[in-house]
Amino acid sequence: MEKEQVIEEIKNIISEVGGFYIGEIEAQGICVNEMGNFVAIAEGFFKGEIEVNVYEPSSFSSDSVDDYTLTYEELSNDVLEEILALCEQYKESQEEE
Repeated sequence: MEKEQVIEEIKNIISEVGGFYIGEIEAQGICVNEMGNFVAIAEGFFKGEIEVNVYEPSSFSSDSVDDYTLTYEELSNDVLEEILALCEQYKESQEEE
């Protein structure tokens, strides 16, 4: 699927069922960047943006060390396909309730 189509599908699902955080479904966040000893994990998915938390995997703390937002257009098609799968999973969970 083309990048623009994937983004449109993601936004359509979020418009229909609302944005969500990864903790609302049984899944893991998606790695969107690695910066030396740090990893950036997408954990919040909303119509216009993605919330990203930065972690230091070698740390004993599970708290994020930073956070920022990205737009869907800034991501690769592979990452967008993973996000679309999470959105579809979230939509299914909402329809079951």
